[in-house]
Amino acid sequence: MGKNSTKTVYDCIVVGSGAAGGWAAQELATQGLSVLVLEAGPAVDPAKDFRSHQWPYESKFRGRLAPREQEFFPEVVNEYVQPFFVDRRQHPYTTPSDRPYDWTRARVVGGKTLFWGRGVPRYSDLNFKAFSQDGYGDDWPISYQDIEPHYDKVERSIGVAGEDIGVWHAPNNCFLKPFPLTCGEQLLRKGARKLGRRVVQFPTAVLSEDLGDRARCHFCSSHNCGRGCDSGAMFNSIYVTLPRAARTKFFTLRPNAIAREVTLDGEGKARGVVFVDRLTRETHEVQGKTVILGASCLESTRLLLNSRSREYPEGLANSSGLLGRYLHDHVMTGSIVGFAPQLYNAKVANDDAKPCGFYIPRFRNVETRLKSFVRGYQFSGGAGARMFPGFSKDLGDLFGTSLKREIRKLYPAVVSMTGFGESIPNRECAATLDATRVDAWGIPVLKISAFWEDNERRMAQDIAATAEETFRTAGFEVLSVNREMSVPGRSIHEAGTARMGSDPKTSVLNPFCQSHDVKNLFVVDGSCFVSSGNQNVTLTILALCDRACQYLVEQFKKGNV
Repeated sequence: MGKNSTKTVYDCIVVGSGAAGGWAAQELATQGLSVLVLEAGPAVDPAKDFRSHQWPYESKFRGRLAPREQEFFPEVVNEYVQPFFVDRRQHPYTTPSDRPYDWTRARVVGGKTLFWGRGVPRYSDLNFKAFSQDGYGDDWPISYQDIEPHYDKVERSIGVAGEDIGVWHAPNNCFLKPFPLTCGEQLLRKGARKLGRRVVQFPTAVLSEDLGDRARCHFCSSHNCGRGCDSGAMFNSIYVTLPRAARTKFFTLRPNAIAREVTLDGEGKARGVVFVDRLTRETHEVQGKTVILGASCLESTRLLLNSRSREYPEGLANSSGLLGRYLHDHVMTGSIVGFAPQLYNAKVANDDAKPCGFYIPRFRNVETRLKSFVRGYQFSGGAGARMFPGFSKDLGDLFGTSLKREIRKLYPAVVSMTGFGESIPNRECAATLDATRVDAWGIPVLKISAFWEDNERRMAQDIAATAEETFRTAGFEVLSVNREMSVPGRSIHEAGTARMGSDPKTSVLNPFCQSHDVKNLFVVDGSCFVSSGNQNVTLTILALCDRACQYLVEQFKKGNV
């Protein structure tokens, strides 16, 4: 197909419509810049497309994928959300045979914000200045003080429910009132306190009270949040940021536009983006004065790697040679299921229908240092069975009526949690182009090579041991403990492939997420991370994106980009 070029020149072309892309669209359009958002997937109508309130008995496989489809989708994808996530037959990627990687991608307007876990703890200087703490990895070129006002702004905008976390290295958010802990979570809090650990409501981007024109959560079960919130109480792009951008006269959304490359003009500045129409497979080019990539960590990196030219033979903005390197995410392990004997056969209160669980912030390597590993981890979990009593698989040989009777007795008593540990970014963990494979639209795919090192393995052992210690101290009976480490990528917190820094020789972006090489090119998703702490990444992505956008607008008005 030939390439069709439009005559309109936008102030900003934003690639991606999820957390970063949606926030960039909102900020740039509301400040008067003309914005075109390119989204690879289709638009979504929550009233028609979300299956938030479908009962398990309405599904042939009780929400699971059909067996013949399971190998083509990531582990986290189920029947309710399958249409929004990519099928690996059309969207392949490759890995070395001994280094599997689990890459989860949602191609739809709103991206993964439609189905995300909603946890939004802040980072602190324990994270931004980790190298100064323990001598491993690198410090960020920014501090907590630089990003704090952007955290404040984002939280007030999206709505975050939570309570006082109570430790310096997990700064408090601008909280709406918290969702109360369930009985099982209260018992865990008492037990953890004996060990000097905190249990609080997980800071959660769901409304516990009305905010603007958005109504508070109506408690349809936290399992259902992952199918898409059709009430708008959960933060996502299609209910919050994109509508705000659309209320201006400066916003255009182009769905079904699969970005293939960023083009350059004769002066070495980004000229625009070439994309393939997902439905017609026609090629188009759109032009902009600035290009902002927020397509997700690995997709933005893939786009830059595919944007090769005589000046940048190894990928656009890659004079450092680090584009695609230092890929990292969180190691997940220590998943534990137990029950509180005090609640066995207790009256069911349905208090587990709230949209969040509990949070145990990092307690390892904060004030004191272990010799066995550096950095730390957090736990998150919940109490109560919710709609799917997944613990039933751990009940041995029970069957039929006796199994149902035991499930009912355990329903309010079950408690579960999982550990999320920080990994130290490694230059050899990388995403490169696979010269032998293309996707269904003829675009070269990524070859991803990532692995855990000994520090993560030692941390994983401690996570599992600590999970069991915490449960037994709370007086819980343990049903199961999973000590296996997750496959890299499984946390869906991938980051770091276009890291920021002050030195162009050792980083891809400057501290404002601006390319060192191409001044009108910004990358505002998780690609820019130097390290990931142990906390969930989305809030920090949003805050960094906001900081980048304010800088972009300022520089744009001065004519510097």
